[in-house]
Amino acid sequence: MKFEKSKERIPIWGNKVPGNTGKSKHDRMNWDDTLTFQEIFTKYPGIWDKTTDLIGDMRGNDTLTYREEIKDGYAEETYDDIPFLVPYLVPGSKKCVISCPGGAYLSKSIENEGKDIAEFLNAAGISCFVLWYRSYPYRAPYMFLDLQRAVRFLRFHAKEYGFEPDGIATLGFSAGGNLAGVQAVCFGDAPVEEAGYEPDEIDKVSGIPNGVGLIYPAVTVADDKIQVVMADVETYNNPEKRKQFSERYEMKTHVKEGDAPMFLCNTLDDNVIDPFHMVDFAGACREKKVPFEMHIFPYGGHGFGGCKPQPAPPIPGMSVPDYSAVEQWKDLFVNWLDRTLI
Repeated sequence: MKFEKSKERIPIWGNKVPGNTGKSKHDRMNWDDTLTFQEIFTKYPGIWDKTTDLIGDMRGNDTLTYREEIKDGYAEETYDDIPFLVPYLVPGSKKCVISCPGGAYLSKSIENEGKDIAEFLNAAGISCFVLWYRSYPYRAPYMFLDLQRAVRFLRFHAKEYGFEPDGIATLGFSAGGNLAGVQAVCFGDAPVEEAGYEPDEIDKVSGIPNGVGLIYPAVTVADDKIQVVMADVETYNNPEKRKQFSERYEMKTHVKEGDAPMFLCNTLDDNVIDPFHMVDFAGACREKKVPFEMHIFPYGGHGFGGCKPQPAPPIPGMSVPDYSAVEQWKDLFVNWLDRTLI
C-alpha cells in the first residue's frame, strides 16, 4: 500500500544506508504471484500457523510481502530500500509523533496505523511523521536502526519543522510496537555499528525518544515465529540461537531507570498477541521506575489502530471488531502526550 501521491517522502539516511547491499531478495524470498489471498493464509500460512511450532512453506508470507511491499509498495526486489518519513504537519505544534505501522514485519498497515493516526493527531494539534522502515527480508537490527535514525533526523531538523527537539514521541502498533519498544529500551542512543558506514552530523544527535506509545505491541519475540522474519529459519530452529536472539531483543529485560515514559494499550480479546505480555513489561517498568500509563480494554481485537469502521474481513471465521470501548485510546494518548512532552 502507498501513501497518497501528494504526500512528501523524506529520506532519513544520507548517501550510505547501512544494510543495503544491492543483492537480490530472492536469497530469502520465494513468492508466487498466482496465489489467491485465501491461499496465502490457509494453504501457506508460514509464521501465522499456530497449530505447530514447525516452520512450513513460507511462500504465502513471501507473496504477501512481495505484493504489498514490492509490487504495490516502496520496496525493491534488491536490498536497496530507502527508508523515509511522510510528514503530517500542524503549524505551531511544539511536539511530534513518529508513527510506526505494524504488519508482522512482513508488510505495513499504512492506512489504519499510519494515515489514520496522523489525522487524529493533527486534529489534536500535534504533528506526525509516518515512518516507512525496512522489514522482511531485511534482518534485525536494520528496522531498529531506521527508527533510531528517524528520531535523530527529526531532532536534528526540529527547528525547521517548528517543534521542540525534546518533544519527540514514537508510537508503534503490533510489530511496530515491537519496533518502537525495542528501539527505545534496547538501542536508545547506541552508535550505528556497520562496516563501511561513516557517521554524519545527524548521527551525533540523540536517538532516544522523549515518550513511547505501544499499542497492541509484540512485546516479546521469545519462542515466537516472528523470529523467522526478524532473523531466519535457522535461528528459530536452533534452541541456542533462538535464546540468544530473544535475549538481545527482549524488552522487559533491557528496560532501565531513565528510559522514556511509556503509554501501553491493548484489549483482552486480542487473539494475535497476548495482552498480558504487555502487563509483564509494565511490571518491569515499575521495577525500574520508568513512568508508564497502561490501558487494557475488554474488547476491540487486534489491529484497531485508528478505530475507523472496517469492511467485513475476507478471511473466513473473522468478524468485524467492535471499537466502541477501545476508541477511547486516542483521547487518552493525546492527554498523555500533553502531560509527558514539552
